[in-house]
Amino acid sequence: MGDGTNDASQQNEGGDYSSIEIGNLNKQLLASVIKKLDSVPPSAIGETCCIYRVHEKFRKINKNAYTPDTVAIGPFHRGEERLKAMEEHKLRYVRALLAQTTTPDRKLEECIKAMSRLEERARKCYSEPINLDSHEFLEMLLVDGLFIVELFCKSSNEVPTGRDDPIFNTVWGMPNIVRDMILIENQLPMFVLECLFNLTTVPSQGGRSLTELALLFFNSLMPRDESVLKKYSNCEGKHVLDLIGNTFHNSPRKEEPKPNSNQAWKFMPCVMELRRAGVKFKKGSMVGSFLDIKFSNGVLEIPPLLIQDKTETLLRNLIASEQSYNGHATYITSYAFLMDGLINSAEDVKFLRHQEIIMNYLGDDEDVSSLFNKLGNEVILLDFNYAGVCDQVNAYYKTRWNVWRAMLKRKYFHSPWAILSFIAAIVLLILTFTGALFSILSFLVHKS
Repeated sequence: MGDGTNDASQQNEGGDYSSIEIGNLNKQLLASVIKKLDSVPPSAIGETCCIYRVHEKFRKINKNAYTPDTVAIGPFHRGEERLKAMEEHKLRYVRALLAQTTTPDRKLEECIKAMSRLEERARKCYSEPINLDSHEFLEMLLVDGLFIVELFCKSSNEVPTGRDDPIFNTVWGMPNIVRDMILIENQLPMFVLECLFNLTTVPSQGGRSLTELALLFFNSLMPRDESVLKKYSNCEGKHVLDLIGNTFHNSPRKEEPKPNSNQAWKFMPCVMELRRAGVKFKKGSMVGSFLDIKFSNGVLEIPPLLIQDKTETLLRNLIASEQSYNGHATYITSYAFLMDGLINSAEDVKFLRHQEIIMNYLGDDEDVSSLFNKLGNEVILLDFNYAGVCDQVNAYYKTRWNVWRAMLKRKYFHSPWAILSFIAAIVLLILTFTGALFSILSFLVHKS
């Protein structure tokens, strides 16, 4: 028979803690937790957030694809020892840009005031609180932003370059800078660049917009004629990486409406298997986007893609960008999944290379195969843009007549001599059949 104390103890053990006296808790712990709850800042990932730290699951696959080698842009890699060599050169570019204005000191003051007005908005673009005071943050926006503006102008010959410029007068300079400036962690908000560009551009320059200068600067990554780039002169982006990505999937062609809002990834056989089923591969147009893959009447049309040492970095950062803040946009992610299905081996790459669909500057077809086979690792695909294409290809692939026709063509019509041999065999078969028929008829006539 238990007393009242035991009954209360049993009640509390059942999970009802409302009757516990506050005096039974550690008051210091309570005060500490309350203080932390009251002081925790709001999440940095809001509607305006667009520049992210790469998730560790992507970084462990290929750390180098997300890490700058030469220049730090923005706060995430600011102050890293290996990147400090470029800091003085940034200042030289800022001085050179301001020197082109009529009143450099006054122009600098205008730029500082403009950055002050944009500070709060710019801070909200980053996925984590920036541990820089107002002075440091504004200096970063100013120096990095003006450096980029002057760099774009120099690269397009809007302004001359000096002989002592390590970016334009060394073999490694420009390629390294281009690569570093497409990293998702190495970005400034586009509105910061637009503001500084508008404040410092002088009438004597070539008249190109910031967007046109940026696209020209990064054109070596996926070369396109300047006439093609002009179609995207009014294209927008949250930062330069986002701008580049938007020119790939905001192509002029009209998108076909999707029957479902979210389409799952669908398996498609590799190139060599599709060839055995009679699927033909055609080099697509170079005028549009490399994403414009189509299938019609047994022909899979794929625009050409240049594969070089910076291609993986570009694709990985575009995918990381889609995975981070633009979950509804899966253009590059879908492309990576589709190409991963088409390319299973170096043989698949070799055939696409012979068709001029892939231009392999890496040298080894196996490297290209490995690149595509790893792009989708740890990536989540919510909406597969090529679901319709895969349905069409798979339906063609599963049709028996297409398989038989392809097999006959491969065995008996792959060369003129094979065709002649096949015709001779058919003629011989007809003659044999005709001879046998006459023998039977002659036998029946004699018997009757």
